[in-house]
Amino acid sequence: MTSAEPEYVFDQVQIGKGLKPVAQHGYVIVDKGTLTLLGSDQQPIDSSPLPQVAGNLVRFTRGKTVALTVNGTKYNVSPGWGARGIFVLPGDSEHVKTAAEALLKLVAAGGGRTS
Repeated sequence: MTSAEPEYVFDQVQIGKGLKPVAQHGYVIVDKGTLTLLGSDQQPIDSSPLPQVAGNLVRFTRGKTVALTVNGTKYNVSPGWGARGIFVLPGDSEHVKTAAEALLKLVAAGGGRTS
């Protein structure tokens, strides 16, 4: 990995504010102690140092979505969900749960609040 590449990149991320979608194929980047949300067009949505980020798994989605609070704004983030399109068969989304758990661990390791 070169120094120009971010430490962790989650792609094909669905990002929303409540029920309002913000990005279908967005990105979550964790690099140098900062979490950045990018839209489908790779333009910044929001960014914050990890110690100021709060996150938890959303139980109602069986842990496949992370509720993140970035700069006081709440986002629902589903890493990997956008890669599957509209039709996801039951049991075919385990990769999303794994990515969501990994994202939450990165937030916690960076000093963010998790529950």
